[in-house]
Amino acid sequence: MVEASDAQPRAACDGTAVEDLPAVFWDEMPTNKDNVDLAAINALIEEQTPVERAESHKNQGNEALKTGLKHRKKFYFREAITAYTKGLDVQCGDSIIETVLLSNRAQVHLQLGNDRNALEDSLRAMKLDTNNVKACYRAARASYNLKQYSKALTLAEQGIAIYAGASELKRIQQDAQQHLQAEEQRAVERAAREKAKRGPAQQLASTLISLRSWQIGKPQLSIGDRKPFVAEDSLVHWPVMFVYPETMQTDAVEDFVEVDSLQQHLDVMFSPDAPPLDWDDEHQYTRDKLELYYLSHAARPLPLEQLTEVLYGGWPQDLQDAAPQRYGPKASKWCQVSENLLLGEVLAKPDYVIPGIPVFFVVSKGSNYRERFLSDEIPLF
Repeated sequence: MVEASDAQPRAACDGTAVEDLPAVFWDEMPTNKDNVDLAAINALIEEQTPVERAESHKNQGNEALKTGLKHRKKFYFREAITAYTKGLDVQCGDSIIETVLLSNRAQVHLQLGNDRNALEDSLRAMKLDTNNVKACYRAARASYNLKQYSKALTLAEQGIAIYAGASELKRIQQDAQQHLQAEEQRAVERAAREKAKRGPAQQLASTLISLRSWQIGKPQLSIGDRKPFVAEDSLVHWPVMFVYPETMQTDAVEDFVEVDSLQQHLDVMFSPDAPPLDWDDEHQYTRDKLELYYLSHAARPLPLEQLTEVLYGGWPQDLQDAAPQRYGPKASKWCQVSENLLLGEVLAKPDYVIPGIPVFFVVSKGSNYRERFLSDEIPLF
């Protein structure tokens, strides 16, 4: 049946207006409301029940779909979608008819390459009729086209459970399984490549944590892109930072071997030949006046996996930012360091958590600032 349309009527080949032709030759409704044939058609439409109107739209859609499949013309497919949509808009309440309207519209969407719309219509049809094999097939096909292979496999298996002889669904099932297996294989290969890339970082992390029993926390300070490394003699080399908290100046030692003592490096840094510190106007920071401290429990120790990611150059997931604590068994405090100790010995202290790289704070003996530094007058953080 021809439905009312807001489009302007087209003229016949000889120039005759559509509304002047017999109704049997109309391909769309005229806009002239005074047309006798139009009034008769509208009267017939009004006499139809919602189910009859939905059925009529369904039949129109089916005819348009058949014509489109025969001539491979998108125009007819669009006409079919329009008819099915009008049938759904009636909301006739008949689930059987609405299921067919949705499933058939999904088929047309597949023909036009509208896979998302096809999937949506198919799933809606399956909700109305869980045993609708056609809707299940169209949902599986649309999912497969969208490269949603897991969903396509599930839908294909669901359809096969309804009808074991569904060869098209079996083909989708097989193809989806092959894609999923290929994806799984690629994932395994990617994981293997990533593991191989992280191999040196993991080995270093294992050396630092397992073999040396050092605790390393979230990186807080850095010296360029310098990281610890294990030399050919199996000794660990660290970049180490010295902080002068009174002025927040810093000195960096880019290569500090674990068996070096702090005294060795301070002797070089403050040797008689070394230039004076340009910020130390009162000459308080001389070799004989230096005291070293570290902040205990400065960070939360990282497990092996997270430390591996840090050393690899990434940022571990679920990294908890734990600030130093003022109270409790792991409360942070300033701990003085003996210069005679080797770097490795200091790092092995149970309350020393390396904040990314070893950091030592340098103050001057007997200075007013030292007293304030060690008191509560200057906050730790």
